Amino acid sequence: MATPSVAPQPSAPVPRRGNPLHRRSDSLRFWVRVVFAAALAVAAALTVLLGLHLYADGRAEAARQASGLERVDAVDATAPVAAGVDTWVATLTWHDASGSHRAQAPVPPATAPGDHVPLYVDAKGIPQPDPIPAVQSAGSAATYSLAIFSGAVLLLSGGYAFSRHRIDASAWKSWESEWAKVEPEWTHRR
Repeated sequence: MATPSVAPQPSAPVPRRGNPLHRRSDSLRFWVRVVFAAALAVAAALTVLLGLHLYADGRAEAARQASGLERVDAVDATAPVAAGVDTWVATLTWHDASGSHRAQAPVPPATAPGDHVPLYVDAKGIPQPDPIPAVQSAGSAATYSLAIFSGAVLLLSGGYAFSRHRIDASAWKSWESEWAKVEPEWTHRR
């Protein structure tokens, strides 16, 4: 067997615009994918910004709640009593600049008489709910952001699938019409 005198060279790539097999639907599919990916990236960025905004709002609300409250160290005077689902109350006593106070307030279920319980009271000495903790603000912000991002992904995926379906249907019709022209020549049926 003889060796070729010139090494084989790969054929040059056919330019995209000059490629007879490259159809308009191929370009449309490409651009639909690009727009879909860009829309997902924008949706992700916007939901992260929304989550940060919701977290900041939650922390600002907690600061507003805490601004008029004073934290006191109360002592449990009675055993906790169930006051609803996962809610326990006990009579607490505490002392501050205005004197001695006694009131019922929510406590953890494992609290025993004599235990110290942190309590928030207003200027009149009335027990108030604790300000929103940072973990709750973060959890709420993450939940809302995830729900909105999931909705955006669902909406964008539906639009992407619909666009692909319409492009494929159009390409199939185009292929059928071109085949109707070429098929008689190939099969020699006229």
